[in-house]
Amino acid sequence: MSPKISVLIPVYNAQKYLQACLASIQKQTFTDFEIVCLDDGSTDDSLDELKNFQKHESRLQVLTQANAGVAATRNRLMRQARGTYIAFVDADDVIAPDYLEKLYTAAQESGADITKCFFKEISEDGKQISSARCSHLFYKTPSDTLTSCFICGYHDSIVWGKLFRRAWLEDINIFFLEERICEDLPFTTQAFLEARQITIVPQHLYFYRKGLTHCVTTQDERVIIDWLKNLLDLQHILRFRSLWKDEVIAQWVKVVVWRICAFRKLPAAERAQYIPLQQQAFRQARQAVWAGGWRSKLRWGGLFVLVRLCGWRSVYFWTKIFR
Repeated sequence: MSPKISVLIPVYNAQKYLQACLASIQKQTFTDFEIVCLDDGSTDDSLDELKNFQKHESRLQVLTQANAGVAATRNRLMRQARGTYIAFVDADDVIAPDYLEKLYTAAQESGADITKCFFKEISEDGKQISSARCSHLFYKTPSDTLTSCFICGYHDSIVWGKLFRRAWLEDINIFFLEERICEDLPFTTQAFLEARQITIVPQHLYFYRKGLTHCVTTQDERVIIDWLKNLLDLQHILRFRSLWKDEVIAQWVKVVVWRICAFRKLPAAERAQYIPLQQQAFRQARQAVWAGGWRSKLRWGGLFVLVRLCGWRSVYFWTKIFR
């Protein structure tokens, strides 16, 4: 029989944290699950750690591949999963003992395609730092509107801390964009827009290890660049999925313009290097506004007129006003 839940763990140079991660899964009060770990060409002893743990955990399956990145790793893990539901866990994080039980129960009771909980941040040595500093929209259950689903998906652009119904993921044929970081963003935004039901378990059941030197969220330049690239790709995906509606366009334009302004955080040399990318994004946002309905025109039309009159360098100034 297939398990109720497939716990999917991409592993790359996580030897130091794997024992704690796997132990937290092994101690779950809910027991009908499989653990599938895919070692993505680790150069430390992560693979040995997995094989040692496998000796006393029959539910653990260990796969290996040459280094391909976390997006490609997650895509392969999804293809390998057999569970009714999928739960992504990062190899350096831990989960509460009742994490799977509470998410599974809520998913069954509500019939949700996505069931999520809240998370807390922990330090490298496992000590709790605080509740995560998230936008208030992270804690909000989206309404039936596309606007609400886009906003909530964008502000909750992480795949861990959630339970996804596997058959639904296969039906909508959703996958991660490869060779990028911040690959969660297009995935979760699509998922929130496509989901028929999203349920929140309002408890902190997932513990995210913050501030690791290998973590992509510490790579400011790549995050700023790839976040914007992912948003540009997201436009094409939403068009293909017939989700490119006026209310979605208005929200997409807003976040694209905000992400253009994030390039101000880069050193001058890097900022100058990526001006063509920013200008491409700005052009696509402008085209989306003029091709969209009255919501996007009313919200953003004036910005593009003023930038055209005042020049490209004025984009940061006018965006501060229009946001």
